[in-house]
Amino acid sequence: MKKITFCLLTLGALLQGFALHAQYVGKPPAHVVLVMEENYGYSKIIGSAYAPTFTALSKDSFCANFTDMYAITHPSEPNYLELFSGSNQGVLLDENGPNASAPFKTCNLAASLIHAGYTFAGYSETQPSVGWYNSDAGNYVTKHCPWINWVGGSADSVPVKDMLPFAPIGTYFPDSNHYTNLPSMSWVIPNLVDDMHDPSTASTAIPNGDTWFKKNLMPLVRWAAVPANNTVVIVVWDEDDQCTGCTNNIPLLICSGIVKGGNVTSPKVNHYSLLKLMEEMFGITTFCGSSSTATEIPSSIWTVTTGVNTVTEPVNQVVTWPIPAKNELNMHIISVDEGKATVSLYDITGRIVKEMPAELKSGDNYLTISTENVSNGIYFLNITGDKINVCKKIVIGK
Repeated sequence: MKKITFCLLTLGALLQGFALHAQYVGKPPAHVVLVMEENYGYSKIIGSAYAPTFTALSKDSFCANFTDMYAITHPSEPNYLELFSGSNQGVLLDENGPNASAPFKTCNLAASLIHAGYTFAGYSETQPSVGWYNSDAGNYVTKHCPWINWVGGSADSVPVKDMLPFAPIGTYFPDSNHYTNLPSMSWVIPNLVDDMHDPSTASTAIPNGDTWFKKNLMPLVRWAAVPANNTVVIVVWDEDDQCTGCTNNIPLLICSGIVKGGNVTSPKVNHYSLLKLMEEMFGITTFCGSSSTATEIPSSIWTVTTGVNTVTEPVNQVVTWPIPAKNELNMHIISVDEGKATVSLYDITGRIVKEMPAELKSGDNYLTISTENVSNGIYFLNITGDKINVCKKIVIGK
């Protein structure tokens, strides 16, 4: 997958009353989607031939790739609880179903969002039905769904109606035409096969998870990469594979049209840091557990740095027609400078379906790309070069 870069659009004003120390200073995202993967350290994923999708994503211009991100502990369930609530809640081992002390009456991300007027949903692949939480079922496991421990009993409860199956896409989790229907915060939990947990052989497990992500969530990532959609996709692992010499250094990718891509090599951050970021993005200042003292995710990853993202230089512009495109797509490109560029057409899975080189001059440029053999659907037109980085969503319908 080639590197794709996107133009920056003006964002809204600084959230009133936002905490002065917060490292996220823009308006709340419309949607944040967290995807949890399993059991492999950074070096086993980023740069691995087994994980081409995640490796390519780590290099995209709209993804921040954290090289110094760490899980808190082992095994899985305590890490999920820590990311969700800032504490392992006394759970030290993986369990089947809610802990014996549940329901917990402690701070958690879902309840904090709901109290603040936002919405939350936990989407779990192969979960048997809405609100299922008492036991494992095949490749669906409760240990990866931390919210099950806060069902009923207090103001910090998580409603069972917010515990949803992931598939089939379009029934609960929205399809690519309805991403605007996503809640404010979503957690996506693949099942044991699709999250890289099973089998234990890396050469099989990692490609399984990588392929599943490409098919099911890359369309969302591409949509989130458009700044106007104000959506953030976070991909993180629960822990490493506890190999000899491993340090629990795990991948963390934060992808959005409001993110500056590149490697983030410092500071050292962990699951508590990520929880704190998710709280801060929605203006929550009563932090859960250890997130209150966690190292901040640096503000430098965001295109918003002063509360308002203003464009101070001339902006490249692209107009396309007809709408929808039929056998060809016409482009009027207003370029701020001359230079070489590549015009690429991607489908919603991130696959290149058309590509051509272009020599742009300063000012007006008129180009045409054939769509005669391209199927009907939604695509992303990307015009990239040393002097231009523009993305535009288009529709082909014949």
